[in-house]
Amino acid sequence: MNVRILSTINEDPIEAIASGRLRKDLYYRLGVVTLFIPPLRERKEDILPLVDHFIAKYNERFQMEVKGLSDEVTQLLLQYDWPGNVRELEHIIEGAMNLMIGEDLIDVRHLPFHFRQKSLSAPLSSQITSVYETATSDAIEHSVEEQQPLRDLKDYLLEAEKMYIKKALERNKYHVTKTAEKLGLSRQSLQYRMKRLGISAK
Repeated sequence: MNVRILSTINEDPIEAIASGRLRKDLYYRLGVVTLFIPPLRERKEDILPLVDHFIAKYNERFQMEVKGLSDEVTQLLLQYDWPGNVRELEHIIEGAMNLMIGEDLIDVRHLPFHFRQKSLSAPLSSQITSVYETATSDAIEHSVEEQQPLRDLKDYLLEAEKMYIKKALERNKYHVTKTAEKLGLSRQSLQYRMKRLGISAK
């Protein structure tokens, strides 16, 4: 048999080995190529493309014609911390589509009850909200004044994230480890974001 195995673990495998939760010989048999994938809460620009993928998947499976999300649902998904990562996002979309009858947009009433309870009661980070709202206000004001269409949401979120990280780096004198701690990220996660966004550490 010619078999390739893909395996995942939601914690550092070295720490899991040290604490006896993962066998060392198993890890070294499986860990030929290791990829670090940041949690969904640290790469929220992936949420909407993933939503499109899951809607298309369940449209085909359920013989439906759902086109997308309402504005309120989009905001809730982007604000949520996603402790269950991509699997949780898929279950939310699948659950919502199971409750739809002849409708083409997923609305708040379609979302699973437990998700509505958590997402509507969870407070947002005041710093991130401030940056997001300021940038949104500027974008809308420019659009109204110059009569130009609003920018693509994914591009806007990437720019807002880049601006926020650069500001944090400046405040911490470009000390990556210290900046990561202030942002509530691991050093590896911050470096991944800096590389993706084209931010250099001076």
